[in-house]
Amino acid sequence: MTTINSGKQQKKLRISARAVLISTAVFCITLLITVNVTMLQNQQRAQPPISPTKQQQEEVVDDKPIPIGAAENSKSGAFHFIVSSDCTSYQRWETLTQLHSAQNVKQCGRFTWIVSGCLEEGSAHRGKGKGGANSDILTPTLLLAEVERHFPYFTVSHANETARTHQDCNELHPHVHFTPDYSDMRAFPGPFADGKSKRVFINKQGKHLTGSFGNKYKFNNKPNGLHHWIVNFLEHDSRRDETIILNDPDFLFLTKFDFPDGVQVVPGRPAAAKYGLGAQFLDFDLEQICQRSPLIEGQQKCPFQNLTSSEVHKHYNVGAPYAIHIQDVLPLSSRWKSLVPPTYDQYPLLYAEMFAYVMAAADLNLKHNLVRGLFTGCMTGNPKVKDDATKVALQKSASTYAKLIETNPTGQEATRGGASSCFLPPLTPPPFFHYCARYSFETPYHQKVGETNAENSSEVLYHFFYKRRVEHDVLDCADGTSSGGAVEPFLATEPQKKEGGNPDWNVLAVCVVVRAINLAKEMGCKGRNAKEDVT
Repeated sequence: MTTINSGKQQKKLRISARAVLISTAVFCITLLITVNVTMLQNQQRAQPPISPTKQQQEEVVDDKPIPIGAAENSKSGAFHFIVSSDCTSYQRWETLTQLHSAQNVKQCGRFTWIVSGCLEEGSAHRGKGKGGANSDILTPTLLLAEVERHFPYFTVSHANETARTHQDCNELHPHVHFTPDYSDMRAFPGPFADGKSKRVFINKQGKHLTGSFGNKYKFNNKPNGLHHWIVNFLEHDSRRDETIILNDPDFLFLTKFDFPDGVQVVPGRPAAAKYGLGAQFLDFDLEQICQRSPLIEGQQKCPFQNLTSSEVHKHYNVGAPYAIHIQDVLPLSSRWKSLVPPTYDQYPLLYAEMFAYVMAAADLNLKHNLVRGLFTGCMTGNPKVKDDATKVALQKSASTYAKLIETNPTGQEATRGGASSCFLPPLTPPPFFHYCARYSFETPYHQKVGETNAENSSEVLYHFFYKRRVEHDVLDCADGTSSGGAVEPFLATEPQKKEGGNPDWNVLAVCVVVRAINLAKEMGCKGRNAKEDVT
């Protein structure tokens, strides 16, 4: 019995060993699988997220799915400069001059010109076509003919083309995008849609202001044109990591544009030039403006209704140039364009679209990085000149140009070289010049503000520039045109307004615009050979 029991015990032990062996093998295999899965998950976590495909991120606009997600072929931080204008000969010369100034400083990036409100093809252009804002309204063909003369390698949206990326920063390839005219404010619902009632704004002093635009507010083209363009862009262009720099036609490049250290534009965080318009729009009937604009999904009221003056000055006291990540342009432009009509009905003045922009940005929580020193000329102070060497360079730059104008009756030597040539080192201007004001200086030139000897002289002359005095065929070549040769400062025998009061900066302002126009004229008249730099 003992032997039998011993055998049974040995058999039981053999069975147990086999079970243990199988269990151990299963455990090891399970452990190996678990370790490998864990390592794979950790690797995936360590890798940057994969950009969603176009099908994964879309927004429906006018019943069409528009891809808005990031694309793999994007170049991070690339600039895409956008200028929005009407289709007149007035803003045609302004925009072409701006593009030439960009080329002259070798600005890299893509350039798109949004043009709103052209006449139908075959129509006769109409307007005075000379000085003042009553310029010729053009057809697309007439405008493009001038674009091609200046920049032979342009592209056009309605030809299913997109703005080109080019490595040669010495040569621009502007892209032209045409949109309808959105300036007729009678086309938008509201109390003034009949076109007969007059909009009136009553300021804090009780003064009634009606403005000069009436039912034709051309600045409504800016948000609507931008929205028209971005919908087309997102349908036909796969790049999703550009920074859009939105500017007006009356800006010039003085140096190559880039952000100051520490400024970065990313989705949800735009930047813009700091302006001084302040928070006066908070006194508007914001509830009424909100009620006339469709609420953003998930919101019970418009966030701009809760803005404080402090928040406006910290995040939204902005103007051109605006720097917006491409992924924010569609929602921002959509909201912006919906807010202009109700804002304009309450405030029928110039800055209605700028206040509407601020409200749109606040609704989307797009807090701006306010950047100083992006431009000079108007709506901002003159650049700060601190060290002695730069002060001397400022005075010398101004007196050099004033002396050339005074001693050279034809002005030919004084008007070559482009806007950037007006500044002698070590004086370095900001990236942009905004010529929305009148600038003047007198000859003989005296740099000190208090000097009046020139004003008492019978030989004193006043030289000035004002953009609405410029003939709209100013960029035409000299043969058989009224614009003749090189452009020179306008001349007067009576004192002219000085922007900002500083005499030196007024001299340089005149120099900048006159030389920029002459550079554009010279390059355009060279036609297809206009690729070399002008020195």
